[in-house]
Amino acid sequence: MKRVEILSPAGDLEKLHFAVAYGADAVYLALSRFGMRASAGNFTPEEYRQGLDFAHSHGVKVYCTLNTMPHEGELNDLDTLLQGLEGEIPDAFIVSDPGVMATVRRLLPKAEIHLSTQCSTVNSRACRLWYESFGIKRVVLARELTLDEIRAIRQNIPKDMEIECFVHGAMCVSYSGRCLLSNYATGRDANRGMCAQPCRWQYSMADVRDGIPLFSAEQDEGGTYAFSSKDLCMVEHIPSLAEAGIDSFKIEGRMKSAYYTAAVTNAYRMAYDSYAENPSSYAFNPAWKTEVENVSHREYGTGFFFSSPGEAAQVCRENVYINDRAFLATVDGFDEEKGLARLIQRNKFKVGDTVQRLTPGGCGESFEVTEMLDESFDRIESCPHPKQVFYIPMKNAKKWDIIRCV
Repeated sequence: MKRVEILSPAGDLEKLHFAVAYGADAVYLALSRFGMRASAGNFTPEEYRQGLDFAHSHGVKVYCTLNTMPHEGELNDLDTLLQGLEGEIPDAFIVSDPGVMATVRRLLPKAEIHLSTQCSTVNSRACRLWYESFGIKRVVLARELTLDEIRAIRQNIPKDMEIECFVHGAMCVSYSGRCLLSNYATGRDANRGMCAQPCRWQYSMADVRDGIPLFSAEQDEGGTYAFSSKDLCMVEHIPSLAEAGIDSFKIEGRMKSAYYTAAVTNAYRMAYDSYAENPSSYAFNPAWKTEVENVSHREYGTGFFFSSPGEAAQVCRENVYINDRAFLATVDGFDEEKGLARLIQRNKFKVGDTVQRLTPGGCGESFEVTEMLDESFDRIESCPHPKQVFYIPMKNAKKWDIIRCV
């Protein structure tokens, strides 16, 4: 069986570092324009160069999103952006608009193109069209497909064509993200990366036209979240995903935290590696599910992999985030002789607190903070200052280890 890629979100340079450190085979990111997450930190030209060098030095691929649908007045800016990448081309561009594809082919003819999920690809004939007519060798399938449908697509497309699917993160009530609701409600175009997420808003039946409600939905006295989708979580179903012929497991979340990127990437890395090592004796470790439950998320579901949208809408009962463990500090270095870890603070904690260490390839381990030292190695009782550098005794700490709340 071909090895599956773990593809992680890199909303900015720091998140890229954590994705690489915690086991991603590839990351996807956006430059200052033309990515579907305009509100993410994204990458300046210098940050892009740094990120590309860092990822490649660790054997990790970089995919650059150009998956918005640019209007006529934006095309010159697109040309300028692409011309600025000559000599520093990512491993692939993720594209949805045919005009953008043609522009990439014209200006960067050696670049590889992946087809974005924005193209709503749901059958093998569409895949073959993109493959045969446009030279597209990887397609990010629409989120609305079942595993049986994905398996059938895999059997009916060329062997060297790759399938990428979202396996974790936020879902959209609209068909693979093609939505006009944000533009209608706020003037912010979701198809150009500026979604205001009105699907997450609370609605009631008070809005009527000609005495008829605009839509019908069950509600209580607090209203309803009829448009807000559950978050996708497939970490318990790695064998089914791999055996369906998916080549890349994609994690959503460029606007989430660096801690989210690290913890979720780590969980899928551990789960997949365990399966790949010996598929016939694979057993799911509940600790991997605990790890993805320890990041900020809405209610989890399995999307449409096991049922079609008509059978189960995957809508939240309430629009709240669940169980985000505070990100307290990052390990920046370790002195083996002294047994001291050099930390950079993210949130305040103090001597006597019980915390957890998350390390690449492992689940959270609890320990008590017995001592804290400042940069001069004087004892302190807590770390109250943002980005404060300090030291604590630890065993076998490594750079990129995360300290979080229990």
